[in-house]
This record gives sequence, structure tokens and C-alpha cells, in this order.
Amino acid sequence: MSPSVLELRIHGVNNTPPDAMLALPDHAVEQFRGDRFGSFWRPRPDKLADLPPDHAGRVPGNVRREAYSWGGMARSTPGVPGSGVPSVLANALGRVGWALLLPFGLANVAYWSRKLPDDSVPTTRRMVWWNAGRGAASTRLFGLGLTVLLVLAVCEAAISTYAVQCSLPGVACKRLPEFLDVLGDPAQHVRVLAASAVPVLLLLGLLALTSLSRSRYEMTSMRTPERRAGVMLSRKSMWEGSPRIRRLTRLHISAGCCVVVLATSTQLLQHVFFLVLTVLAAGVLAVVTARVVVTATDCPDVPSTEKGGLWSWLLMVSAVIVLVAHGFGLYAVAPSFDGPLWLTTWGPPTVVVALLGSVLAAWSWRRNDAKGPLVLLLLFVAFMVATHWFSLAWIGAAVFGGVLAWRARPRAGDEWQAWRGAGPGVLLGLSLVSSVMLSTVLVLTFRGWVGTGLEAPPFYSWFSAAFACALVPLVLLVVVQAFVLLSRLIAPAVLDGEAEALVVRTRHVVAVTHRAENVAGMLSVLGVLALLLTCYLTFDAPSWSRWSGVEWVVGKGDWVTGLAGVAVVGSFVGAGMLVNRRPLGLVWDLMCFLPRTAHPFAPPCYAERAVPEIADRTREFLDESPGNRVVLSAHSLGAVLAVAALYALPAGYLKRVQLLTYGVQLRPYFGRIFPELLGPVVLGTPSVRAGAMFSCDPWVRPTGEAPDRGLSQLLGPSWINLWRRTDYLGFPVHGWGSNELDRRAGETDGSPDQVATHGGYHLCEAYQQAFADLVAIDLSQSPVSEQEAGENLGPS
Repeated sequence: MSPSVLELRIHGVNNTPPDAMLALPDHAVEQFRGDRFGSFWRPRPDKLADLPPDHAGRVPGNVRREAYSWGGMARSTPGVPGSGVPSVLANALGRVGWALLLPFGLANVAYWSRKLPDDSVPTTRRMVWWNAGRGAASTRLFGLGLTVLLVLAVCEAAISTYAVQCSLPGVACKRLPEFLDVLGDPAQHVRVLAASAVPVLLLLGLLALTSLSRSRYEMTSMRTPERRAGVMLSRKSMWEGSPRIRRLTRLHISAGCCVVVLATSTQLLQHVFFLVLTVLAAGVLAVVTARVVVTATDCPDVPSTEKGGLWSWLLMVSAVIVLVAHGFGLYAVAPSFDGPLWLTTWGPPTVVVALLGSVLAAWSWRRNDAKGPLVLLLLFVAFMVATHWFSLAWIGAAVFGGVLAWRARPRAGDEWQAWRGAGPGVLLGLSLVSSVMLSTVLVLTFRGWVGTGLEAPPFYSWFSAAFACALVPLVLLVVVQAFVLLSRLIAPAVLDGEAEALVVRTRHVVAVTHRAENVAGMLSVLGVLALLLTCYLTFDAPSWSRWSGVEWVVGKGDWVTGLAGVAVVGSFVGAGMLVNRRPLGLVWDLMCFLPRTAHPFAPPCYAERAVPEIADRTREFLDESPGNRVVLSAHSLGAVLAVAALYALPAGYLKRVQLLTYGVQLRPYFGRIFPELLGPVVLGTPSVRAGAMFSCDPWVRPTGEAPDRGLSQLLGPSWINLWRRTDYLGFPVHGWGSNELDRRAGETDGSPDQVATHGGYHLCEAYQQAFADLVAIDLSQSPVSEQEAGENLGPS
């Protein structure tokens, strides 16, 4: 008798190997579909007979157990084989490249956290532009600004510092390593010409890094799903690669080439040739900026009005021509440079001021108040630049901060959204702070390595000091939390009922991680304040900034920012040297789930392949026999893929699909950060507040009402979720109290000195019982008709 039930197990953020998912030795499983990035695995019948009964999986005769592994798409990096110096260097540079993608990935996450339009309402062209103006265009412009910031930082290090300043008389700089120092000691204009290629090569390297991954798993096509009004996950455009990214990529490459030209040509305006180049490059950059706004009408959540890519090709060709002409001009005219470049000195703070406007405006995108903070910021910046009086500047800052705080006050209902509705602003703030931090580490570290006595733009030094000061409140918060935790561990307070002392202590430790939303929000706000202070000090340079105490803070700030940046970059370079994997796995898995929309160099989206493959495998098994059913067994982030795959299925298939989730973050993280994608109306679960910061139980506060539509109402008893209080990443889907959807898994495996946390759910007794209960459900008695299934998946 052929199996009538397919148990398809999907791993989570820990990238559990297929043999561990199937609870079998590695020699007892085989891959029957896919590649090293995404694959399906099953037990080998010839090997199961050789295993003891306790290790053979105990799969009932009517159940076919399979595992889907998608971790290669999220974690693997395109590596160069070999153990020699060239391959090691290439792999290390690749991991540095992934570190540089962190700000771009955060900006992309911010795009999807904005208030997405409701496609259940007929759309007009006017509504398309209105939707694009509700953060879509601003986020894409923000992404373009991040590219400009990165190029300016590289130009400062390669051109201004090494090519120009190190060639000045009386300046002694270290020479590059022999394998990089191919030019020896050329003339200044030749050094500038060669150094101008560095930022261009960096952009091409990032393009190759993301394109290589995208070509491997963003090109999977999905069978046309049954589109459900108001459910973004059911759109085919969500999970298919689109020319929108290729167009946006060409625009970013064009902008980068123009910035490289402007970096040196603005120093040579006395030459007519470079004056013309400056005008041409500035013109192309202006048109690129305008086209980025236009392409915002071609995003997955905005009905497309952008056709073809002729403009992007014309702009990229124009930018490349200007760049080539610039190179020939440098070689033919042989101009001389007598000091640091003006654009790399004042360009970064100017761009940051503009990006801060987007950040502050994004704080209100979900509150229908996008213009107020931006106008206030521009007025404040104009006042700050126009005045040099210390007292008046601080009065203006106080007034600005007070009005901004009043406009950003929480409204009724904001508590059910991440960061009280300021999610896009918080994420954009983290993106901008991480971008400036990486740029600062690059510029200051390179300057310190090349030689002493070199001039660096004051912007980077001021940011180091401001960032170090901003970290003080965060460090104090961590210290307070540590003392509170220590007191609770010494004398364990009851948390969620009586249990063994070791279990209670683990619950308290895990509760600290459940406050991640508050810590991330505080880090973003402190970083934005540090950037505001940095821009003020850069443009105004008040007299008190020359005090000895301030100079001491600046010196120590270089070390703090350098250590923070080295920790981030070092985690990328050092992690996985032997096994070619991306570090910071949880961060990358979260960022890579969402399609790239805001920035073309963001990490590629693994869901564009994983979701179609899970949905197609489900349909394939159900099509084999009308009596077949599928149990999607998903752990952690795999549950998000499973939910997306359910929405990709036609309503007629959903009556024969059941869902078993465990260790998931659907409700308190994804549902709060992305309400329109995975919020209460989509999942059919009650809304929830963020974890309380200092209470013994972070989730002691009451929750909202559950909507009468959504996935939980559709599946009913066919959805079971397992969770533990000792799981730092696992939460209930419906609520912490007793309910029909959530079940508690054991917190120990019988060992007196070991507590179960985020893993091992599929090995516990609660899992076996939940699976047996799902298989025992008589699907023919389901009260939900096929028509009702389609209706219940939409919003109320």
C-alpha cells in the first residue's frame, strides 16, 4: 500500500542537516531532488532495515517522511575551491563583501515593514503613485544614498588618502603589499587614475556576489497561484525574480560611476574638460535619482506601470562613457592635486543629512504622518547650518526635538505594531548607522594603517565620538538587565508555573532575549541621535568641540567604533573559514526571506525558490491520489516558508494540507514587524504587544482580539503549534494561555542537568502526539467548504 500521508519537515534558522531532521544516521538518508542549495531528502529503505528499531524512525506504513533543506540558499557563499593564498584571499574578500551588504539588507527589510497597500480595492494610476509615495520611493532613494555613501568612503580611502595625500611632498606612507603594489611609485595622476578603479571594482564585486547567488536560486518559476485579495503572500510577483532588480542594479552602478567622476573632477574645475565632465556626471546622477523614484511603481506590492529598461541602459552607458572619458582626461591632462578631495570630505555628511530625513519620516509612515518630521528636520538643518551661535543652535535643537517627539507620540492601536508603528524608521535607522559605522571603520583604519599625519574628514572622527557616547545608555541598560537577571537566578522567582530550579533559571535567561525588540529600537534611536550630533559638529564646529575633554572622547571613540566595526566584519571573515557559510545566520535568514526591492545589492531572497518548491512538492503528492494529505512540519523560520507555501496553493488543495509548527516567531516578531504580510488578519491570531522590558514575565500584558478570518480559522484543528518557555526563539501562535492551537513541549528530556531550548522538537513526545492527532483528523468532515477556504484566507 502506497503512503497516503506525506510528512514534509522543514528546518529553521539553525540549518538542521537532513539526517538530523529525519532523526536518522547520515548514511541512512538520500537526496532525491534538488542541489546543494535546496534539496529534498528521504530515508533509504535498504539502510533502514539494518538499523535498530529505536533508530529507524518508526514511520507508520501509511506515512512518507521527507525533509526539505533550504539552508544552502541562505547560508552558503559562492566560494573559490582550494587552500592556497589566492583562494583563501578570495573567500575572505567575499565574506567582507557580505558584511558590506548588511545595511542594504536592513533597508530592504524596512521596505516591507511599511504600510503595504490593500490590493482588494480596484487600483487606479493615481493610487499607484500614492502607494509608491507611502515609502516605496523614499526607501529606494534611501538605498541609492547608501550606495553613494559606500562609494564616497572607498574614494576617500583609495583616492584622497592613498593616491593624493600619500603623493604629496613630505608625507611618508606605507607601501601596499607586493601582490597589490603593481604600479610601484608612479606619478600622482597615475595613482589617482588607478585608485579610481577601486570603488568601481567594489561595486562590480558586490554585483557579482549577489548576482551569482541570485542566478542559482532566484530563478525558480512557480505555478500560478490563486491570488487572494488583500493577501500579499499569494501574489506570484512575490516569489519570482523580476526585471525590477536588474533595472535598479543598472541605476546604482550608474550612480556609483558618477560619484567616482565627481570625487576628482570637482577638484579640477579650472580645467574646461573636467568642468564639462562635472556637469555631465551631475546631470546623469540627477536623472538616475529621478528614475529611482519612477521605478518605485514597479514593486511587488505596487501594481506595475514601469515597462522595459531602456532608461536604465541609457543611463548606465552614459555613466560608463563619462567614467572612461574621466580616466583618459586624468592620463592626458595629468592634473595635480594639492590636498584632500572636497567631495569625499563634505559629501558624506550631506548625504547623511538627506538620509536622516527619510529615517525621521519613516517613523510616521505607518501613522499617515510622513511629511511632518521631514519638514521639521529640513528646517532644523537649515537653522543649524545658517547659524554659528552655540546657544541658539541648542535652542533650535531642543525645539525641534520637542515638536518631533510630540508628532511621533504613540497613537491608539500602535502598541500592536513593532516599535509602536515606527518600524520602518527604526530599521532604516539601523541601516544608516551600520553603513556609517562600516564606512568609518574603513576610512579611519586605512588612514591609521597607511601612515600618520594624514588628514581624514572630520565627519568620521565626530561619528566615532558620538557613537561611543550613544552606546553608554545602551551599555547601562545591559548592565541593569544583567543585575536584574543575576538576582533572579540567585533566588529564582516563579515564572510561568512551578518547575525545577534549572528550568526556571533557563526561563529567566531566555526572557532576556525576548526583549530584543526594545533593545533594537533603543540602538536605532541612539544611533540616529549620534548621527544628528555628528552632522551638527561637522557643519558648525562649535568652539566647545576643541576642548581637551572632547578631543579625548574623539580619540577613544575611534577605538570603540573600530572595535564595533571589526567585530561585525570579523564575524563575517572569521566565521566558516573551513565550511563556507555565512555568519550571523539568524540575521541573514531574516533579511533573506524578503524579496529584494529597496536595494539591488541586498542579500538574495531564498524564499523565491523555497516557497515554490515547497508548494509544488505539496501539489505533486496531493495530485497522486484524491485520498492523499500533506503535513507540513516546520521549525522556526521554516514555519514562515510553510505559511507562504500554503498561500501559494489553490484553495481546493488546502482541505488536505495540515500544519505542524514548533519554535516559531510568527506572532511576536513577523506579525508585529510585517502586519500586512504575516499579521493577525493574515494568520488569524490575536495581536500582541512587545515583551515588557523589566517585568519578570515579558508577556504578562493582555493581548488583543483574534480576527474572524485568517489561516488559523481556515485550518482549525489542522494546525498545531508547539512551544517552550525555555525557547529563546519559539513562541505560541495564539497565546500564552490554554488554547486549542498551542501545545507545550517538554522543557527537559529527562536529564537532570540539561534543558531543551530551540531545538529537538521533532524528537519529543509532544511532537509525536501532535502528529498522530493531525493524522487522525477526518478531513472529509471538515465544515469549511472550498469556497469558504478561499474567502477565509483574505482580510476582514
